[in-house]
Amino acid sequence: MSNRLKTVSATRGALEARISGALGSSLERASWAQCRHLGHLLGLTFFAVAKKRRDLAIDNIEQALGFSHAQSIRVARRAAQNWGMTTCEFLHSPGVSESEMRQYVSLQGEEHLEAALALGKGAILVTAHIGNWELLTARIAQNHRTAGVVRPLSNATMQNHMSSVRVSYGLGLISKNGAARPALKFLKSNGALVILPDRHAGPSGLLLPLFGRPTRFEDAPARLAMMSGAPILMMCGVRRTPWARDGRIDGQISPGFFVEKAGREERNAAAIEGTEKVIAGLEAMVRAHPDQWSWMLRRWRESDWRQNSRQISAVEDDT
Repeated sequence: MSNRLKTVSATRGALEARISGALGSSLERASWAQCRHLGHLLGLTFFAVAKKRRDLAIDNIEQALGFSHAQSIRVARRAAQNWGMTTCEFLHSPGVSESEMRQYVSLQGEEHLEAALALGKGAILVTAHIGNWELLTARIAQNHRTAGVVRPLSNATMQNHMSSVRVSYGLGLISKNGAARPALKFLKSNGALVILPDRHAGPSGLLLPLFGRPTRFEDAPARLAMMSGAPILMMCGVRRTPWARDGRIDGQISPGFFVEKAGREERNAAAIEGTEKVIAGLEAMVRAHPDQWSWMLRRWRESDWRQNSRQISAVEDDT
């Protein structure tokens, strides 16, 4: 896959650069509470006007969690609010001191990461687009050499702005396109590698059930763990309630697990088994905090629904 981003018109690029720059500068000077308030309004506005995304989120919640339609609407609305808050907090982060970040983002279970790094093979930190994953990563980067596998956006202007924010809090960036070699090199240097594999992986992904529904899932964490010997640690940074009055992020890192190296014939089965453990961890996060996951993404595609059920059974049999 190419690492190049799609281009936009000069007029659109200049306009987006001006808007993102002005918004970022304003939010850097704002308080955490002001960012949450603006994000709350941003999320509600998006939920109101983006009908296709709103309907997609509601349907995803109904199908994945079995909630009623009314309950799904409430969860989808809150998830949109969380997305807005996360966006504004992310843009605010370059203006935050280390002590302010520590006060806003707590971190439990850091000893599990330290134990993993003590082995000298790096650590793979896996989370989802839940709570505020950006601030959680920023908090970890304060104490550990950290890099994130990032998905290039279709808009170079927004990509550059987001990259500059991430670099400002000490995060190394590895493009998802062709990420295996630099990711393995980073793990070999005993770094902490952050991966968010909860997007639809495209046609090359493993066909596995997520909340009982087949979808294409990233197996990169499992394969990197297998090749490097680094453990996989699930982590999550979720928002405290009530969001308006508190809203701070509670980070949690869980004990790690390994994906054992296997011979050529057994590698696929080992990758599937490791990926199923990752999926189970992600599902547990979302079930515990369903209103903080980004439900508006197309994680389940129509083509996956039309796959013959025997394909799913064959995948399960291989484990």
